[in-house]
Amino acid sequence: MSNQLKPQRTPAEAEAGCDTTYTTSLDYTDALEKAQFLADKYRAVLNGSVLDVGCGPRHLAEFVPKPDLYVGVDVKQPCDVVVDLDREQLPFEDKSFDVVTCCDVLEHLDSAHRMFDECCRVSRSRVIISLPNPVRDFLVRVFAGSGGVLTYYGFPPEDPGNRHRWFFGFEEAEAFVRAGAARNGFAVEQLDSVHDGCNYWLNAQGEDTLNHPNITRGQLWAILKREK
Repeated sequence: MSNQLKPQRTPAEAEAGCDTTYTTSLDYTDALEKAQFLADKYRAVLNGSVLDVGCGPRHLAEFVPKPDLYVGVDVKQPCDVVVDLDREQLPFEDKSFDVVTCCDVLEHLDSAHRMFDECCRVSRSRVIISLPNPVRDFLVRVFAGSGGVLTYYGFPPEDPGNRHRWFFGFEEAEAFVRAGAARNGFAVEQLDSVHDGCNYWLNAQGEDTLNHPNITRGQLWAILKREK
């Protein structure tokens, strides 16, 4: 069972959304499992055409109901369409796909805001976004004895070829998604997180100094619904 936090919606979000609560009992530790998690959690809306932005090895195509309507874009094959996500627009007309997914991609791009807008532009119904919580990940690695070495933010002797461009916490990730949704005429239908929790420190007053969403919340998942 995934330690997925129960989705919480504001009254405005509940009114803008639908009766569906997107959930799954699956968890993930790698890219293949994450694709299966995504497909199971959002299965109610994945029965049409799907554009997978930053698709990697196209794992999601294995789990969507209509793989013939799946298109994966990335900077290199085996994607269906090669696109430099940091410099190019998505080569599709407005509202070309029922659902656009962009999972663990935007943090790798200098032009994250522009690509967020592009995902919204080519979606006619929904956009599914996931973002990590680098602040929490840093602390987890420190507690685990990494000495402060970070997988995506270090300064290794050789180019790792896979870098995050942004360092942020859960609150900034949420604000980024909500602002981008509003900017593009979408409502946040549901926003939640997985892999929550963190080791804690207590101060002299016995207070948990790390009891903050930027530290305790895990990976953000959000689904946006077009309003305009």
